[in-house]
Amino acid sequence: MSTLKSRATAVARVVLASLRVVLIAASVWVALIDTDDALCGVVNLSLVLLPFALLLALTGRWVWSLSGAAALTLFLYGMGELKFVYFYTRLIVADWAFVSEPANWSIVRQYPRIYTVLGLFAVGASLLVVDAIWASRRHRVASRWQRLTALLVVVALSATLYGARKHHTWEVFTDDADCGTAHRCGLAARLLYSVQMFEFELPSHAGDPTLFLQGEAALPPLPDVPLTRPPDILLWLNESTFDPRQFKLPGAKLPKYGMFEPTANTKAIGPLRVHTFGGKTWLSEFSVLTGLVPDDFGVQRTLVFNSVGPDTRSNLFRLLKANGYRSVVLMPTFKRFYGAALTYEGMGADEILTLRDFPEYDRFPGDEWDIAETPRMAEAALKIVREHRAGPHAAQPLFLYFLSVKEHAPYDKHTKIGFRLDKAGIPKLLAGRLTDYAQRLQTLDAAVATLDHSLLAKDAPPTLLAWFGDHQAYYEHPSPPYRFDVPEPRNVTQFQIRANYAVDRQPALPLTDIALLPGLIADLAGVDRDQNFQTQSAMRRLCAGALEDCPDKALLGSYKARLFGREVGLFPADE
Repeated sequence: MSTLKSRATAVARVVLASLRVVLIAASVWVALIDTDDALCGVVNLSLVLLPFALLLALTGRWVWSLSGAAALTLFLYGMGELKFVYFYTRLIVADWAFVSEPANWSIVRQYPRIYTVLGLFAVGASLLVVDAIWASRRHRVASRWQRLTALLVVVALSATLYGARKHHTWEVFTDDADCGTAHRCGLAARLLYSVQMFEFELPSHAGDPTLFLQGEAALPPLPDVPLTRPPDILLWLNESTFDPRQFKLPGAKLPKYGMFEPTANTKAIGPLRVHTFGGKTWLSEFSVLTGLVPDDFGVQRTLVFNSVGPDTRSNLFRLLKANGYRSVVLMPTFKRFYGAALTYEGMGADEILTLRDFPEYDRFPGDEWDIAETPRMAEAALKIVREHRAGPHAAQPLFLYFLSVKEHAPYDKHTKIGFRLDKAGIPKLLAGRLTDYAQRLQTLDAAVATLDHSLLAKDAPPTLLAWFGDHQAYYEHPSPPYRFDVPEPRNVTQFQIRANYAVDRQPALPLTDIALLPGLIADLAGVDRDQNFQTQSAMRRLCAGALEDCPDKALLGSYKARLFGREVGLFPADE
């Protein structure tokens, strides 16, 4: 019996040692993927070498150090690939801010494949631990000189990484650095070069604003909004919302959504140019609240909402507060989610709420994301409006900014295919996900209709209701072809503004940039505008709603020289 046990133990040791070798080799291989040149090779290989040398210097145990370095490398690679599958971008240093906040973990639970990967990693790591325990009995601890050498390797690699942090330039359009012809870096190189996001300056004031100022001066004045009191304003960010009828799906019979159609109360409607696809809602939030384009901030693009938004001296919250408004934000997630509540407060919002602040919803199990059903968000918004109008702040007009979340990916590929999408010539899994998505939009459409009927009745107090899609959805498959032909069609959604008071309907525009939407809201509300919002309004009229799509690049450059100039005062003077 003892002989059998000894043989089994010996076999297990050989198997585990073989597993260790395979995983170490795999870690080196994944670390070197997309290596561009010799220096990038050192950078990428440091993902294995740096933790190995550090662990060896600290513990002196060879197997523990090798296995630990391999496990870390494979874990980071796996998380990066999962991020690419679900969000179409790979791992960067800034993701640590997301991972380190437990409030953000609610979004992770929406992606079940992550549990499978984490389970496999846990099993593999456990086997490596058993192997390391057995191997430690047979391998000598590293000598003092070997550990000192390992420490020197750590110092040398760290210095090399610091010196190489700008060897390639971070590119905002690809969310990667310009490594190789594909402009795609290896895992460690991408992490290193993404640090450039934290080294930024505000957009320069270079350029001549004269051309823009001449055009602005020639514009006719805006018509008056005949109200004795500014209207209540509701701005609803519709998560991942895009009219699927804009896809070429021959044979499909998608439902008609009222939220995409004009009514007698429609004051502005049309396609909307956004600056993200499939995720990064905060980029659209940044634009719709500040009137700025994330790409103007270079490598800082990804972080602008939290880092730049609160520093703006003029944004939608501050403008409306200057006009006497009380501003409320209704979030569908934890207040700490992506640090959003602190950002809203820093931008000037008076109160931040979630459904947990409503007794009728707080009784439901789950976290904020779980209970944030779209109809509930609409009901809560109505309650906020009604209580405001009957409460101690009734003399103030209300600005309510709120978001939905249930339209967000992932979409169930096993959904029973409907809307004749099986006749549309698209893959079956995509048809299932599109069916799921179209059904979620039906729920959203009903919620928008509830607000429209309740708030925009003829005898209701003056109200402006606006909604927009923050970005298109990502179906874990390329989107179907589009019915329209514009550059970057994936970065197009739609918006609509309705109001129950007399104000001229805006002419239809071919493509309105989301950064010009806050200025349009201010114009239709008839509020007093500061220099920043006057500038935005003029640009919208001078180039038919376009910014980056504006064919007159001289005008665009002149506009930005004006926008970021000292006269507008968008940022504190010492910036």
